[in-house]
Amino acid sequence: MKKKNILALFFVILVSIILGGTASQILYQYSQVYKICYSEAGVNLDPADFFKRVPVDAQFAPDSESFLVSQPGEYQIRLKSGWLTFKSTLVIEDTIPPQGTAVAVNRLLGSEFSPADFVADIIDATEVSVSFIKPPDPFIPGRQNVSVLLTDQGGNQTVLTAVLFLAEIAEVTMEAGDEVPGINAFITTAEEASFVTDINSINTTRVGEHQISLRVDGGVFETTLHIVDTVLPVFTVHDVVGYALLPREAFDFVTEYYDITPVTFHFLTDPDLTFIGTQEVKIVARDSGGNEAFETAFLTLAADTEPPVIKGAVDFKVQVGETIAYKKNVVATDNCPEGLEFIVDQSAVDLGTPGTYPVHYIARDFAGNETIVTIQLTILTKIYDIDEIYAKADEVLERIITEEMTEREKLWAIYRYNANNIFFEATWEKETWLQAAYDGLFNRRGDCYVYAMTAKVLLDRAGIKNEDIEKIVTSSRHYWHLVDIGDGWYHFDTTPRSDKTVIFMWTQQQINELMEETRYRSHRYDPDIFPRDRREIN
Repeated sequence: MKKKNILALFFVILVSIILGGTASQILYQYSQVYKICYSEAGVNLDPADFFKRVPVDAQFAPDSESFLVSQPGEYQIRLKSGWLTFKSTLVIEDTIPPQGTAVAVNRLLGSEFSPADFVADIIDATEVSVSFIKPPDPFIPGRQNVSVLLTDQGGNQTVLTAVLFLAEIAEVTMEAGDEVPGINAFITTAEEASFVTDINSINTTRVGEHQISLRVDGGVFETTLHIVDTVLPVFTVHDVVGYALLPREAFDFVTEYYDITPVTFHFLTDPDLTFIGTQEVKIVARDSGGNEAFETAFLTLAADTEPPVIKGAVDFKVQVGETIAYKKNVVATDNCPEGLEFIVDQSAVDLGTPGTYPVHYIARDFAGNETIVTIQLTILTKIYDIDEIYAKADEVLERIITEEMTEREKLWAIYRYNANNIFFEATWEKETWLQAAYDGLFNRRGDCYVYAMTAKVLLDRAGIKNEDIEKIVTSSRHYWHLVDIGDGWYHFDTTPRSDKTVIFMWTQQQINELMEETRYRSHRYDPDIFPRDRREIN
């Protein structure tokens, strides 16, 4: 019995210790943290803020209720410090009224708007709703005060008073050509108004719509200017007499017309252009506004049976290569000149071959009457005048050579002229050196013979000693020069080469190396054809 009493006593003591420890822990917790922690919305909170004495390791426990500082309410907070867990109640309150700036609003009469249009720069820790204390009337023109109510989530309220101005702006319709409307035509209610658009730059004679920008009491508004044409065009007509089949336009019958906008003319019903006699035609004038006016005229048509007449077509002669103006001094006339066709058929003529060829002059009027006159064109062999060629060479030298140039510079100027001004054409025919020089100076085209003979004339007229060279004939021919400007003879070849080689003042050794390199005897010649002093080329 005594043993049982001892065990019971031990149990009572143990329970008392446990309960005392628990009570001590609870008392410790309450002594460390605030039972209820109040905070203004928007204030950031740290776990240490809940402790009466700031611990170094305070943190929110994982199972603590989450909260937003911008959301008022009551939250159960669990905190940890060391191995102990603490409890606290967080109460987030919003006691500060919201702030904002009233905004003046300018709108057109009848516009829609919301309370938020009248306030800007809202400041509050919580979400703020905006509402009208009394909605404004969108159909009262002019100025009116609008009160809006700002309410935050804490129930705090602020009243702001803004100004609403409703402008009564009208679209304007004006008659084309009238004076430009003033600002008052667009504005019926405004304290201060002006044009943003340069209205004076609008062409009021053109029908259409124009967007107009207006500044009304500080706000910019858009409206429309309609330009219309409601006035009929005015015009007079006359009768027309002519030949059948010719095309006719409605405007052919108009003598005068007037309208502020552009006018077009057409037939109400197209006339019968094959009818011989007099018929009535209706002319319609239509302006840009769609207004139409009508007038009546008469069209009298006669048959055209008279053929055209060709005058001045006679036989003539030209030299080979000359330009021919076939219609010079030749004219075709007709009793009905409208639609007269006048052509020259020279398809049988070969300008490059001497001979006599037929040339047909053909005149055909609109009714189909035709006249043909045939003449004989004689192509004569070209006579090349050496004085004409020399004069052309002198003209070229006057352009490319100056007095202060050295002989070598003059030679180079001639080389460059040939290279840059003659077009290589391997099939260009020539019979004499004069023809080749003529082709190079006047026609500016030809083969190596043309290049060489053109250079010959220029060298002769420039006073530079030169000798013609012809390649020993194989399957092809080639021509170039020897030149001497005071220090011996050198090769001079202005014919362009595909490899761009410039043969200017070349020695015989250079010519030999070129032929060896290209394996083509393009410049192989017989030196025995020259006097001894010219066989020894540098």
